[in-house]
Amino acid sequence: MRELVCRFGSFFVGALIVFGVFSVAEAKQLPEIVWSRDVYTISIAGDDQTAQRRRGYQLLNTGTPEDQKRNRDKIADAIAAKLKEQEAKLPFKLKTTFEGDNLAELNAELSDATVGDVPIALVPMVVIDYAIEQTYVINGVPHYKYIIISALDIAFCSEDDDGALTILGNIPLHFYEIIPLSNSLNQMTQHDRTELANIYANFTADMIKKNLDFSKYKKVIKALSDKQFLSDTYRVENVSYTSDKARGLLGTNRLMQRIAGNIFTSDFAAHTGNVVYPMLLEGDNSNWTVDATHGFYVAKMNTSHSGEKTVRMPQNVDHKIYLNVSGAGSKEVETEQVSNINGFKVYRLWMESTLDGKKIEITNDITEEYLKDTSSANRIIKDEREIFGGLMIGAAVKSAAAQAGKKVKS
Repeated sequence: MRELVCRFGSFFVGALIVFGVFSVAEAKQLPEIVWSRDVYTISIAGDDQTAQRRRGYQLLNTGTPEDQKRNRDKIADAIAAKLKEQEAKLPFKLKTTFEGDNLAELNAELSDATVGDVPIALVPMVVIDYAIEQTYVINGVPHYKYIIISALDIAFCSEDDDGALTILGNIPLHFYEIIPLSNSLNQMTQHDRTELANIYANFTADMIKKNLDFSKYKKVIKALSDKQFLSDTYRVENVSYTSDKARGLLGTNRLMQRIAGNIFTSDFAAHTGNVVYPMLLEGDNSNWTVDATHGFYVAKMNTSHSGEKTVRMPQNVDHKIYLNVSGAGSKEVETEQVSNINGFKVYRLWMESTLDGKKIEITNDITEEYLKDTSSANRIIKDEREIFGGLMIGAAVKSAAAQAGKKVKS
């Protein structure tokens, strides 16, 4: 469980001996990647209550312009550090459009030609930058826990004549952490939005440092080299509840569905190296709208330096993935000593994942203490919404491993 607390997905570790030695002919096929050091965030349109609430979640848009720049720079600096660290094995030629940086010609010696007429852009897209607050009142005193959610897509995009960006390949890096990790009451202090934004930026930079490895995604890089969409593209199309229990606890808004779908996306991409596009939810077009004429989903994104940009991805993919919470429940565990104050329950959640007609159902469970008499509370006891939310996150991790053909950890 500790592993699940610290991050969305567990990335497999494997030495891929690629791009180490190239013939001259092979070297000429390396794509040229251009990075302007922009960090992109979703533009949530609309004046309705839902849109306003979702904009309020976005941590990178919190605080003064100086605060926002500092936090975005932390993410950009972390990506730059990984590019520098991996310069000897980068599977592309990297150029930057900002001056005063020693990354301007990384791997220039490996290639003397671009693939096609237009270079490809490296586009870090922040899909989710949320902090979910959970408040517990103990003896009249409020205590606070937060789930910091960071879903970052390292996208590779071609730039079209109208300036719009089309996603050719994608490396999803989706993580979360709980603040504080312990249930110690004296650590459960309240944080304002500026503090949470700083925590989020530091956490995201740390996860980039630990997990971003361009050499693991050779299928994604092949899509860049071919300058076309592969015949093996994937996307989570929907996350649903057929369990009334889960719907009652988690279905009041789509937040948990977005989180679970993004967790699966990141883990499945890491396990397989496949091109996995950003997820969608059926009936939810708050981020991506349909351009049926050209066969794209379209989103608007704000950038650090370049203003608002249109980003597109294919409407059709070769492999559609569907997740469904098919069951949820709890059962009291008998203990040797019977207490009128507390007891223990096993909480369990079932999740189905369907890919190319292959349906796999996994279970995720945990034993937690509960209070029969809340007046005697002197410590945090999780409520059912938090418990089943954690089980849903863990189930998405297990489902991604199962669909990738990996052994599922119990």
